[in-house]
Amino acid sequence: MTRFAPYLFSLMLLFVAACGGGSDQQAEEQTADTQAQATEQADDVRTIEMVGIDRMKFVVEGEEEGIKTGEKMGDYVLLESITAEPGEELRIRLTTESTLPASAMAHNFVLLTMNADATAFANAASKARDNEYIPADMEDQIIAHTDLASGGETVEVTFTAPEETGEYEYICSFPGHYSGGMKGILNVEG
Repeated sequence: MTRFAPYLFSLMLLFVAACGGGSDQQAEEQTADTQAQATEQADDVRTIEMVGIDRMKFVVEGEEEGIKTGEKMGDYVLLESITAEPGEELRIRLTTESTLPASAMAHNFVLLTMNADATAFANAASKARDNEYIPADMEDQIIAHTDLASGGETVEVTFTAPEETGEYEYICSFPGHYSGGMKGILNVEG
């Protein structure tokens, strides 16, 4: 039996090393992060990582090419506008940071057509609770939108920027958020 002892010891070390080093949850999170990064690199879609905060604002972590930011808001800066080329594919990934219940605080991203009346849309949206605050009779004024995200949730939408240059307003259609300043401009520039 002594001639197999070195092999058994090596086998035991290999087993212990393979079993240690982190939880299954950590491994799953790392795998999900790696897959998300690989997807972004593979599809070459520019992704804007937005955060919706309780102050009813779209914010980002900091400056980056193709966005204009404003005042500092806690750990973030206000997202004022996004610049895109005609026909450019964009991905908006929106995470809501809130401890309030979903009925009191949730966010979405709604990109409106160039000639849409954002105020009229937001007013109609406030009455469309059963449709996640997207007014069914005004869907022709939407280029793209996400679902609602409550605290800790992330939603995303991928879309192609319009071919026509100009300014396209985006808003959060949750009641009161547009009037509270949760809006911005997609500038399509040739």
